[in-house]
Amino acid sequence: MLKFFSLIILISIIPPIYSQTSSQKFDEAMSAYHNQQYVQSNRLFEEFFNEYKIVDEVYATAKYYSAESLLKLGRKDEAAIGFEYLVKTYNWSNYRDKALYNLGLIYYNSGKYELSRNKLKMLLNDYPESEFYGNSLYWVGESFSAENKPKEAIQFLEEAVADKRNKKYADYSIYTLANAYEKTGDYNNAVKYYDQLLTYHKNSTLATSSQIRIGICYFKLKDYQSSIVELKSPKLINLSDEMYSESIYLLATSYYRVGEYNDAEKSYMEVLQKFPDAKYARDSKYGLAWTYFQQKKYNEAFSQFDELSIESDSLGIKSQFWKGECKRYLGKNNEANAIYKEFLEKYPNDPLVQEVQYQLGVVYFNTNNTDLATRYLISANSSEDSVIRGKSFAMLGEIELNKGNFKAAKNYFEMVLANKGAEKSVHSRALLGLGISLYHLNDNKTALKYLNELENSDPGFETQKLNFFLAENYFASNDYKAALNNYNNSTGTDQEINSQALYGKAYSYFNTGDYENAAYQFSDYIKKNQKNKRLSDAKLRLADSYFGSKNYTAASKVYQELFSADAKLSTDPYARYQYAQALYKSGKTNEAISEFRSIQEKFPNSDYAEVSLYTIGWIHFQKKEYTQSIAQYNTVISKYPNTKLEPIIYYSIGDAQFNMEKYDSAIVNYEKVLSQFPSSQYVFDAVTGIQYSYVAKGNPEKAVSFLGEFVSKNPSLSYADQLMFKKGEIYYSLRQYDKAKSEYKSFTSAYPNSKLVADAYYWIGKSSQNLGQGEEAIFNFDKVFNNFKNSELASASVLEMGLIYRSSKNYDAAISTYNRGINELKKSAKIPEFQYNKGMTLLEKNSFQEAYSVFEEVVMYYPGTVFGDKSKFELALIDIAGGRYTTADEYLMSLSENRTDDLGAKSQYYLGQSLYDQAKYNEAITALVRVRTVYSRYEEWLMRSYLLLGDCYVKLNDKRNAAEMYRAVLTKYSGTPIGDEAQQKLRKVQ
Repeated sequence: MLKFFSLIILISIIPPIYSQTSSQKFDEAMSAYHNQQYVQSNRLFEEFFNEYKIVDEVYATAKYYSAESLLKLGRKDEAAIGFEYLVKTYNWSNYRDKALYNLGLIYYNSGKYELSRNKLKMLLNDYPESEFYGNSLYWVGESFSAENKPKEAIQFLEEAVADKRNKKYADYSIYTLANAYEKTGDYNNAVKYYDQLLTYHKNSTLATSSQIRIGICYFKLKDYQSSIVELKSPKLINLSDEMYSESIYLLATSYYRVGEYNDAEKSYMEVLQKFPDAKYARDSKYGLAWTYFQQKKYNEAFSQFDELSIESDSLGIKSQFWKGECKRYLGKNNEANAIYKEFLEKYPNDPLVQEVQYQLGVVYFNTNNTDLATRYLISANSSEDSVIRGKSFAMLGEIELNKGNFKAAKNYFEMVLANKGAEKSVHSRALLGLGISLYHLNDNKTALKYLNELENSDPGFETQKLNFFLAENYFASNDYKAALNNYNNSTGTDQEINSQALYGKAYSYFNTGDYENAAYQFSDYIKKNQKNKRLSDAKLRLADSYFGSKNYTAASKVYQELFSADAKLSTDPYARYQYAQALYKSGKTNEAISEFRSIQEKFPNSDYAEVSLYTIGWIHFQKKEYTQSIAQYNTVISKYPNTKLEPIIYYSIGDAQFNMEKYDSAIVNYEKVLSQFPSSQYVFDAVTGIQYSYVAKGNPEKAVSFLGEFVSKNPSLSYADQLMFKKGEIYYSLRQYDKAKSEYKSFTSAYPNSKLVADAYYWIGKSSQNLGQGEEAIFNFDKVFNNFKNSELASASVLEMGLIYRSSKNYDAAISTYNRGINELKKSAKIPEFQYNKGMTLLEKNSFQEAYSVFEEVVMYYPGTVFGDKSKFELALIDIAGGRYTTADEYLMSLSENRTDDLGAKSQYYLGQSLYDQAKYNEAITALVRVRTVYSRYEEWLMRSYLLLGDCYVKLNDKRNAAEMYRAVLTKYSGTPIGDEAQQKLRKVQ
């Protein structure tokens, strides 16, 4: 009312240009509005707008009441346009907050919740002191709740409950807040707020609902006693029969929804027995029928549904349908069909018709009458119920899938996925069906997309079939590791899938080259599937697996069995060729040669004829029968002049002549590969052969010049850099380090982008190192380290630089180099070696404590590695020197028990030395004898142990055994330093 009076004042001070007519129109419009004459009010306001052209508070006020009039007339969309105009145009208007509030309510009531919130939040932000602030908080929360966004709702509803201005909706705010907590599963807070409503708003229309919801929340919290207390509280008992029966009905329904069917049954029965005429009596009977149904008491359920179906209300119609379902679940398909068809006759226009048609389709599907099933399922697709459409499309997809019509099946399953209302189980079935259909259509990538989606969204759905088809698609995509994982998870009750999974698993191992596991799986498959059509193939792959795992004897045996059992396989050139290979590999050379020759004679036009003859030559080559080998190679060319094997034959003849030291003849044949087959894969090997031939002839310069000439003639070769790199290798192998260095330097200039550049700089460093040019060596090693950190040679360069610095006693530089390697090559496998060498450098520098710390670090972080154990040995020596024998002995015993190499032998000897130093002579003897029994092949430590054994016996005054030990050394090493030492010791005990 204050705003209305302010308008009067406002009008009185309007400038003269404000016509008297406009003023009257405004007054008349406002008067009509207050008299609830909203049509006239709206018309007068429109006339006012046509005359009044000043944008001021009066104009804004008219806009507000014009929209308000439309709102009162129920013309919400037009009202919203007016309010929106005011909100956007007149930020200064006194009516803007109310316009925002009205917009929020209009949009809320229209289901446009986000728009509603936008307006209400604008009000909250712009007008924190508005009378509508508290109510707006409530409606924002209510809008989130309506969108089932309880977490967002809670934030605003808690503010609404706390805001004292929200009096109109105080109880509703509390109830909706409690309900939001209930939706999030926070039943404790839900109870708290329901209880708050009962405490502070006892007379609210929501009080009874709150009481019942408290009982339900306690039930969800599994606090059944509290639930019973709430739903059977005196307040509920004292209610009218209608309210009380409703509470018992809700209790029963709550029991039903959480699967407590016995309790639900009792509560439903209570309603029916105590209140047979109550409002919820038929609902309770329907609920009781469903309770029986869920307990698989289909006859009892049928009885209840049958009674309900007498009437034609909604429950009666539904019950007619579920009568049929009871019969279907009892396996009485004919009776179910009769009930379904009766339903279609009685209720042809009922929304359940399509579901009945769907169930008829299910019955016919289960009785293998797919034509009738398809007819009814297609009819069911006209349903507006997305659940029924989803189920119908899914079953049609199953029918087409079973028929092998994979494209049609795919289309049906895609329709299910496009149907957002399909049940989760139906959606899952469609994902599986689509994955299977796409597998058969060879679209493995898309198939995997859908099958993986199913595995993530519903991992427990038909796991055997899901894992099997995941495996099949991975197998078809050559991802055998993933295929194996899923094949292993494909075991289940379907024996056909078990069989196919075992077969796929065997092939997965086979295709990854894990022939031992493949052989095991194929063998297992053969045992379990003696009558399977894949038996011969499995046996063939078993033989191939034995061959691949180098069990050639077993392979040849299986091939022989196959040839005897399967006439078709006995004439398969591939199988015969594998058999011949198995014979050769198992040492039956003559039989193999005979079989290879037989393959060429029996299958002269097969892919294996030429290669069989070539293999005979190769066998002679392996037996070093080079003359026969060359003759056999020539036979291949004479019988097959256009053979594709010609380049490898000439190359092989060259190798045979090289091994016969006929280097000129070898070069001739290698050159045939170059001249006649310049694009062959054997060109590189032939060039290498020519190189080695010239070197073997003692003419390395010719080899080098040949490489240069060949590359010069063939500059486009992809491996030209590799050939030119060999020039440096030739000189380095001949220890001509000056020439090697020169060639490597030329290489870096000619091929700066080659992958071998790092190698070239490294070998320049090695050549310089061998020439005693330490600074130049370090320069090149450092270049490798700085510029090629991803190369393994970066680590090698660190070690080489460290070695050079140590040899010149520049220990600080060596340590700095090792630290750089440790810090900058963190992923290198050489880090333990860097650390170890750093420790050794510190020892050489006499920094024993620092060295000890470094060795400890290597032992701690790299246990079980060779440098971890070497560090452990160095720790033991330092401990012995420091008199810390217990720690030293622990290290040495650990090494001697776990290593069988030189380090183990050395550790065993020093353990004896440590015990000797401690005057534990008998224990020392035991330790030293173990050097002889376990490490006898390590001569140095064996002889040293004999000498120390002799010393132990001397300490024990056993001169006879001492002399025996010294003589053992003297016998083998007389005239050597260790022999001289033994001689001196022997003289002392004689």
